[in-house]
Amino acid sequence: MVFVAAVFMAGFARAQTKGSRPNIIVILADDLGYGDVGFNREANFPEDRGIIPTPHLDKLAANGVVCKNAHVVHPFCGPSRAGLLTGVYPHRIGAQYNLPNEIRSEIGIPAGETFFSKVLQNHKYSTAAFGKWHLGTKEGVYQPLDRGFDYFFGFLGGGKNYFEKEYEAAFYRRLGTKSPVLNEYQDPLQRNRAYISRDEFNDDAYLTDVLTNDAIAYIAAKSKEKDPFFMYMAYNAPHTPLQAPANEISQFKKDNPNFENLVRNSKYITESAPVQKAKSEEKRKELIEKFVSARVTYATMVANLDTNVGKLVAELKKEEGLFENTLIVFFSDNGGYTYSKGAVNYPLYALKGSVFDGGHKVPMFMHWPTKIKKKQVYNYEISALDLYPTFVDLAGAKIPKGKKIDGKNFMDAIISGKDTRKAGEAIFILRPQNGFHNGAVISYPWTIVKTGGNGKWQLFNTVKDPGQTKDLSASAQGADKIIADLQKQTVAWTNEFKDVKPAWFDHERGDGHPHRKLWYETGVLPNFEKFLSLQNK
Repeated sequence: MVFVAAVFMAGFARAQTKGSRPNIIVILADDLGYGDVGFNREANFPEDRGIIPTPHLDKLAANGVVCKNAHVVHPFCGPSRAGLLTGVYPHRIGAQYNLPNEIRSEIGIPAGETFFSKVLQNHKYSTAAFGKWHLGTKEGVYQPLDRGFDYFFGFLGGGKNYFEKEYEAAFYRRLGTKSPVLNEYQDPLQRNRAYISRDEFNDDAYLTDVLTNDAIAYIAAKSKEKDPFFMYMAYNAPHTPLQAPANEISQFKKDNPNFENLVRNSKYITESAPVQKAKSEEKRKELIEKFVSARVTYATMVANLDTNVGKLVAELKKEEGLFENTLIVFFSDNGGYTYSKGAVNYPLYALKGSVFDGGHKVPMFMHWPTKIKKKQVYNYEISALDLYPTFVDLAGAKIPKGKKIDGKNFMDAIISGKDTRKAGEAIFILRPQNGFHNGAVISYPWTIVKTGGNGKWQLFNTVKDPGQTKDLSASAQGADKIIADLQKQTVAWTNEFKDVKPAWFDHERGDGHPHRKLWYETGVLPNFEKFLSLQNK
């Protein structure tokens, strides 16, 4: 009994992480396919879809916790990131659409929302953000230095060309003219509050490399300091535009000699809906080659990202004990964009933008040698919302008074393999689209999904059926109760923000975004009763 008790207490002590104050690095990929990293790829992954080697990520995952049921809060970039850093569903704060593609925009995530970076900063963490921001551009209000970061290097918008030659010269040529560059993909990189010097990088410097090198310099500067650091490493890769160094594309083909032909002859490509809809054989062949080229370039971008993660790890290992006491969390901001944008989400169904799992279920792992001693696989659902309370707890801090939090503090539970949530407790995905809401409600092992204004709630066991191939709403034992219980939670959830309208719309055009009138004049989209109704009963 003494021995058993000792073992139990040792295990219990091992799982206590509150106030341990590790260094924390969040590495966020952009539009990464669920099946496009080795650590998340099952043995039955079809070789003809293109296997991308990711040895550096895989090595970290092999000594960490792989989260097989990890979800972001929205299938698009901006709302997903808003949820991550605020700890609340974006619908609560009117952030359910991407911000407009405009570098002079006056809007952003409400200033009253405290990002977790600010909490860490207030508790003696050095904080830095690298790469993609996409949460507001107005200086003094919405930029990284206004939201709890001591240092920023990257771009404020939702995307960027990967080579400086694609944007910098044109930006300065048009500066001060009647048609200045306003597109967020086309302005220079920024350090803290100012654009970088025009001669800091050459025209062919590759964005993922540039971001990594700056982050390495940051780690080197902070590695000997007493206080810990938090680094938000938000890569643009492998988001479009699909661009990679020509020599790296050639090397990828050389290192993976069968990759291109396997993809070219894959039924996944040749029998895909876009190819089948082509009106001539010539058009079909043209489209196949387009998809093959996209897949190869995308794969090279992922391989480059993996190499750069390896460089970050190598820098951490230079200082004794630094790597061991650094929590690294890797995931993607949403699902991959398939075919024309190169990603593969196998075995999941659908893609970026969808409320089916392919839109929001993402590859994720956590690596922390001090606390995670060997590889673990965690099958319960994890939400990106959970990072906020978890990081605050690790820092020994408290959630700001009055701050709403939708996530759960998970670190002790995940290390011990326990469910972070109560039995039956759900997480939610909601996307406004074409005059109605699409949604998914997830509670291990079940997911219910509804699409279309008059669609029905479908039920899936995503543990047994990750591709969501069989709707069990009419056949599973207890299906009615499962759906009713999850729907009841959804009613309570949406009631909390049913009157919150979007604070902005992405890509305004003509007389405004097509959803604007629906929200502000007809009230169609905010009418959650139709979304919540059980049409199939």
